[in-house]
Amino acid sequence: MSDGQFSTKPMRSGPPGEVVRTAGEYSEKPVLSADAVQTFLQSRAVQRELNALAAQPNANVGEFDCAPLDSRTPREALRLGEPLASAALVQEYLIGLIFLRFWGWVFIVIGSILALGALASLPGFFLGRGDAPLVGMLAAGGIGAGIAGVGAWFGIFRGRVVTERCWFCPRGMIWMDEGKFDWYRWEDVPELFCDLQSERSAIGISFGENVSWITFSDSAGTREVVDHIERLASAACLKSVLQLLAEGKAIRFGSWRLSQSSIRSPEQEILWINVVDIELTQRDIEIVKRDNTTMTIPLEEVPFPSLFLALARACFAYARER
Repeated sequence: MSDGQFSTKPMRSGPPGEVVRTAGEYSEKPVLSADAVQTFLQSRAVQRELNALAAQPNANVGEFDCAPLDSRTPREALRLGEPLASAALVQEYLIGLIFLRFWGWVFIVIGSILALGALASLPGFFLGRGDAPLVGMLAAGGIGAGIAGVGAWFGIFRGRVVTERCWFCPRGMIWMDEGKFDWYRWEDVPELFCDLQSERSAIGISFGENVSWITFSDSAGTREVVDHIERLASAACLKSVLQLLAEGKAIRFGSWRLSQSSIRSPEQEILWINVVDIELTQRDIEIVKRDNTTMTIPLEEVPFPSLFLALARACFAYARER
């Protein structure tokens, strides 16, 4: 798999801190007894769904290309594992690139003419055949060299060095921006989206502000790797989120709220006891109610979709067991 591309880096809404995944409807203390929490955690239905998520098979990523980590990558970031995929910043649009290259070469020509003209005048000055002062010739040569240097920067060098890149690793992700590094465990990423149905498969990352979409090439192998990364991230968040759910708290997944008793969208709330099935299509999760109506949840709009699906199925199965 070749490098992916992204146009913006995800921005934080505040300083780094613990990710809050609860919906805030309840207090921070457990709302269920310790026995009720353990009953939920040890339920056969719950364990079946969660073990299926935790035991995801490894994707065959060996045949795909991935940019190696930068030699300056901090040792702490290396603990996230060998990268599975990488992406580079899309620095310039084609029109802008042509514009910069054209005027860069114009500056090179003008600057070179000035510098060479000044240089050619020096022998005449020293032989007493020229009237131009030495200071003027040196100034003209310096200005010409400066103009040519600016032209060389925009016409030749700019845009050829990748200064912003990200890597997706088994235990988290790494960002490099102008030689500065940020790295995050999957547990520390508030929202991770996955889109496998668009023309180019993509992973979306959000830290509370914008969603940065990293797109990859259109191939079955690429989609397998992107899906594998999302499942690894979901599995990494499973333990902490499951504990919150077992304590009776509602978990926030974007616009949706998930709890032991119900699933809620911005428009409606459905109790698990009124659900007859959970179906997964290529694009959606469908919650089928007893009256044969459905709640449709687009996969690309749900952060950590594999985690969301596993917890929804676990809550649904647990409600049927009771």
